[in-house]
Amino acid sequence: MRVQIPPPAFEILILRRKMRIKGLLVTLLVLVSTNHGLAKYESYAVEGGGSLTGKVTYAGKISKPKKIIPTADKAVCGAHQAIYPEDLVVDSSQGMKNVVVTISNITRGRSTRSMPQSVLDQKGCVFRPHVLIAPIGQPLTLRNSDGVIHNIHTQSVKNPAVNLAQPGSVKEISLSPFKVPELVKVNCDVHGWMSSYIWVTEHPYTVVTKEDGSYEIPDIPKGKYQIEFWHETLGKITREVQVGADEVTKLDVVYQAKEEVKGK
Repeated sequence: MRVQIPPPAFEILILRRKMRIKGLLVTLLVLVSTNHGLAKYESYAVEGGGSLTGKVTYAGKISKPKKIIPTADKAVCGAHQAIYPEDLVVDSSQGMKNVVVTISNITRGRSTRSMPQSVLDQKGCVFRPHVLIAPIGQPLTLRNSDGVIHNIHTQSVKNPAVNLAQPGSVKEISLSPFKVPELVKVNCDVHGWMSSYIWVTEHPYTVVTKEDGSYEIPDIPKGKYQIEFWHETLGKITREVQVGADEVTKLDVVYQAKEEVKGK
């Protein structure tokens, strides 16, 4: 029969200290992993800020887009305006519409309260706009301008997904605010060709390029920034710029063709 002899009091004290240190290390690791990447954006009244302007163009060949033929609600869908894919919209100057331009590393600046109300309209059986900027903490309005039933189905990951019907008699629905920044794809399960994207942001330094590919981001505190360009078909481009106080900084980018893509 083996008899277990209790360790001396000194060894018990050392063992307890080791266990306490190990517990503190585990707690520290949990805190670090929990707070990593969750630095809060701080808003304040920016004075003497600079601005960033530029144009996004496409270097590839553009072929004539194929018209979408509605398979449901034909009396409304495309009745007043033809429906075309919006995965690559390029004008005669090669300017790209629907490119998100954002300052990815800004931590202080204007409040999102300066941003307009986010509205996603369903008109002519097309989501308008195709790419929408929505700030966290503010409700999103879903508008039905068609008078027929639509469905809003979000493919969100960090925020609760939405899958609801909006009858033609319900002109507007207010969605609960997004709480976490992310890119959300939106589909209509009633009209399969309808899709859009919602770029959820924690700051107002995020815009979408216009018809001619131009953009402008005003009131930027002076400093060095990472500028991210995102397009649903051609992906991301990142550039670094220095923005001076009361200065206009110009930044143009060109998306190279991965393959021949149809545009508008």
